[in-house]
Amino acid sequence: MTLTQRFMKFGMGVGIGLVFIAMAFGPRAFSCNYFPNARVLDEAYSKRLSFSPEAQAFLKAESLDSVFLKKQLFAKSKVDFDKSKKDQVPCREYYATYESKDKTKNYEFTFDVCKEDSKLVSINKK
Repeated sequence: MTLTQRFMKFGMGVGIGLVFIAMAFGPRAFSCNYFPNARVLDEAYSKRLSFSPEAQAFLKAESLDSVFLKKQLFAKSKVDFDKSKKDQVPCREYYATYESKDKTKNYEFTFDVCKEDSKLVSINKK
């Protein structure tokens, strides 16, 4: 057996092994947030999200949609843990601020995180 044949057989073995590995350990829905800010925002949006009438009116007036909420508001905001009531029962209340990169959209909002759902209580322009 020549050296090129050995490399070809080795490459075939590695290829077959990679296919089995991909099937066994394929894509998974897994995310890991290490910092408290990211954990709180992720927990709030991963649960069923409802809106107070005040928040619904503001979102409609500003023409903000659910894509903006998920990709911007609940992903790139800063939670103020000093103003938040994180030990409140049955729902923890958090205060957060959002500032866009171009400084045109600045929002302050309050949301509750309960056991099974979360609620956007209020949102205001900064």
